[in-house]
Amino acid sequence: MKFNIMFVDDSISVLKSLRWIFMDEPYHIFLFDSPLEALSAIDSKKFAVVVADQSMPEMAGIEFLEKVKQRSPDTVGIIMCDFVEPETASTAINGGVVNRFIEKPLDIHEIKQAVAIALARFEINVENRKERVSIFQPRTVFSFQQQDLLS
Repeated sequence: MKFNIMFVDDSISVLKSLRWIFMDEPYHIFLFDSPLEALSAIDSKKFAVVVADQSMPEMAGIEFLEKVKQRSPDTVGIIMCDFVEPETASTAINGGVVNRFIEKPLDIHEIKQAVAIALARFEINVENRKERVSIFQPRTVFSFQQQDLLS
């Protein structure tokens, strides 16, 4: 199964680099230079991993990933950034919005590893959701009359 991976960054050169980094990987890669356009794609396609830049003019990466999480709870988010406040990072990770922060400039091996780990997390999320759904599926309930129990 080929997973859909989304990259969102207002820098076209970063997006081109990401396309080059992941061109030999077994993923469907989607590149967006606008978080607003990327959000509309979330409504039409299931993405396993979304990697977003923190510093974008239309919307901060963490805010973008919060919106992604509302629309696609199983999707795993990664933030690319030059710097992020420790408190902001802690809140985003503890809230389940961001799985990992990656510093720019990007290291090829680090970004590939982060996406691979995020894919494993996505598969766990999907499996856990299936298990929760099956636990709450209505079961057949048998009704006995008192006379049935006595005979």
